[in-house]
Amino acid sequence: MKRSVPSFLLAALVLLAISLPSSLGQAGFSPCRIVNLNMTFPVPIEAGRSFTVDSSLTVACWGFLPLIRVDIVDANSYQILSTVFLILPYSYSGSCAASLSNNATARNAPGSWALIIQAYVIDRNSGYTIGHYSQLFQVDVAP
Repeated sequence: MKRSVPSFLLAALVLLAISLPSSLGQAGFSPCRIVNLNMTFPVPIEAGRSFTVDSSLTVACWGFLPLIRVDIVDANSYQILSTVFLILPYSYSGSCAASLSNNATARNAPGSWALIIQAYVIDRNSGYTIGHYSQLFQVDVAP
């Protein structure tokens, strides 16, 4: 005797399978995340001169080939001042530490300058962002 699955049950399972990924995304699920990010930069920064922002971060990732991207962004104009990339080793389940250095040029006007550091975890296979971190910080620009 052959048993069949009722069509309403099959339809409910299909709807659940279709809606599950978007539900997880809406709930804030991310397969990779930046656990912490620390940065150092010179104080003060000389107007019009090159400066370096060194960052160290820990990425917790499950089952992806992660690529890290770190941007330094002017908080007023949203212009990207510097971008660096780092390929992390494959991590099926666990965390990996990374250090990156962004080089940028300071604005010419002295005073307090609002910048944003943005870090992304990108899956190398798909190109999708699978984790993100953003932090506003201030630097002093000297004449």
